[in-house]
Amino acid sequence: MAKEGLEMTEETEHMIEKNVAKEPDSAVCAADSKEMRAVLLTGFGGLNKLKVTKKLMPEPQEGEVKIRVKACGLNFLDLMVRQGNIDNPPKTPLVPGFECSGIVEAMGENTKGFEIGDRVMAFMNYNAWAEVVCTPLDWVYKIPDEMTFPEAAAFCMNFVAAYMMLFEVSNLREGMSVLVHSAGGGVVRNILPMCYV
Repeated sequence: MAKEGLEMTEETEHMIEKNVAKEPDSAVCAADSKEMRAVLLTGFGGLNKLKVTKKLMPEPQEGEVKIRVKACGLNFLDLMVRQGNIDNPPKTPLVPGFECSGIVEAMGENTKGFEIGDRVMAFMNYNAWAEVVCTPLDWVYKIPDEMTFPEAAAFCMNFVAAYMMLFEVSNLREGMSVLVHSAGGGVVRNILPMCYV
């Protein structure tokens, strides 16, 4: 099993190197502009529809935070989007991803509550699978020092889904009991600690 995982990692790294090497320099219009790498979904389907490409680096608009991404989440929704199996799928090409974690690099005007260098996690409306993202201030949260970037990136969607299922759908209140079975996914792992609060 470990050997299979190593082979998959090597294959992924090879795909990244191959795709970035293919990307023409003319893909970025201004020669002096900063660029970044991002995963691009070129069409709906399998993994062959994803490629690493160069894009212009975004700059924060008013009320936005610019984040240097350290980790991205990968959820069921990401897989459904890749396959085009959601209501009103977006048009391709697009940069997938709905959650990430990283370090605040810049802030747009009228943006308060964060400082450059803060460790944060953020929700995205797509575009999380990139080296740099900009997202509205209301979707960004500081992460505790003891939480790693991968943990924070995997926390957002799973935690919110678990919270909504317990407290909004199930209407869980103090003194009530919950039976959790088949505790296998990220959402359930977030439910269990909430049951003991």
